Amino acid sequence: MKKLWLTIGALIVLIAVSAAFSTKQDDMQYRRFLLQDTTVQGRPGVLVVALGQPEHYDFEFFDRYMTQIFNAAFPPIAKPIIMADSGTVLLDPDNPLATEEFGPKRLIDCFGNDKNEEGKEYVELDYEWVPPRKEDSPGHFLWREHKNGYIDIVEKVSIKILQTYYGILPGNEVPYMRQHKAIFRDLEQMLAEEFPGVPMRWALSMYPETIEEAVDELVHEGVDTIVVIDLFHVYSALEEFNSLFKEIKDAVAERAKVVFAPFPAAYASYRTAYVKMAEDEILHLPKKDKKLIILTRHGFPEIPGDPYPELAVVYYHNLQEEIKAAVAGTNTHVIQADTDFAGDDMDPGHKRLATFEALEMALEDEYDHVVFILIDFLSENTDTIFAHPFESLEPLHFKYEGQVPYPDFDKPFRLELKKGPTRIVSAGCAVGERYRPHISRGIFDALATVLRGEEWPQLLLELEEKKKGMF
Repeated sequence: MKKLWLTIGALIVLIAVSAAFSTKQDDMQYRRFLLQDTTVQGRPGVLVVALGQPEHYDFEFFDRYMTQIFNAAFPPIAKPIIMADSGTVLLDPDNPLATEEFGPKRLIDCFGNDKNEEGKEYVELDYEWVPPRKEDSPGHFLWREHKNGYIDIVEKVSIKILQTYYGILPGNEVPYMRQHKAIFRDLEQMLAEEFPGVPMRWALSMYPETIEEAVDELVHEGVDTIVVIDLFHVYSALEEFNSLFKEIKDAVAERAKVVFAPFPAAYASYRTAYVKMAEDEILHLPKKDKKLIILTRHGFPEIPGDPYPELAVVYYHNLQEEIKAAVAGTNTHVIQADTDFAGDDMDPGHKRLATFEALEMALEDEYDHVVFILIDFLSENTDTIFAHPFESLEPLHFKYEGQVPYPDFDKPFRLELKKGPTRIVSAGCAVGERYRPHISRGIFDALATVLRGEEWPQLLLELEEKKKGMF
């Protein structure tokens, strides 16, 4: 039986790696974005949208987000296997990362409940152990009698997030929304100063009801043109063009004109936040010290037809050049690397530099200082606090001992470690009073471009192909 499960696991991994992101994205909505009429007609209003990772654990968020990605990315032939609902997935909250079968004392589901709808404890039901799909990965328990309508892998990952992420954060709270709300307040103030009388609402893309409510409120206030911006540094078909933007259009239902603003990372004002972070990390260090800045990207799956890679060039290239100029003469190399969709498993052709690979090279070359700056996020979240350090600092075998050391959510989440002669810093995201105002200004500048009727910034930047390498 174990051999059978390992065979099935290998098949699923093969499908996930080789065929997962082969579904070609329709580029019609992207072309409409580029060719849209950006003229404001009548009274304008502003809609600011963010993803909406909840402060406290909410399975519905993770279910919507992961299911959206699976539906967009996986080809139909793979979905029956990858998106299967075999029953109710259960994990022991005291041992959620178990790789081998054991006798649990307590079991919880994806909502954190330890009892079924009839009030019977899961641990007393007829459940079975499901071995991990890959060696050294966690397995799970399964109550097959009740298919709950959720994808098994989504349930399993969500329970892990509940226990090993939210469970060890101060107050069991993720800072995403608190830090985003500070951006919303900045935008409201800047709009009131330059465009008095222009109403603003914000909404969360993973909570569709908030989009409908925000749109209805703007329409009822007499808004004729709704200017929309999504708080991602760069837009994609996966997140915006073929999902969120269509949803907003449906919510508006032709009751007002909709203009989608440029993405904020096209503006130097937005990128200034990360330039300031680099300066703060480097300029005070001895010039003779050998330094490496790793501009840490989340990474993006290879989805045919998605314009994200070509749109992101204007952000990543310009930011790298701006940071190079800011730290010129300090013996500092500036590179880019990805935490996801890189490394041997997801990038067998080694087209991308993984963050852990960059750190390994830096340790071998005995750099004095290595600084990770997370450039794809506007606030700290489970990716920045967990996925990034676990992946990027893998050469150090990084793990948290007890609670996550993040006492002040009004500052970036910072880690500082030492390996031999090398000091390693994860500088976090551009949050707090030192950096957030630049992020807010960049977002405002994108909105103001439409409200003022100004020329848009350059969104597409063609670069001469060069041989790839660490430097």
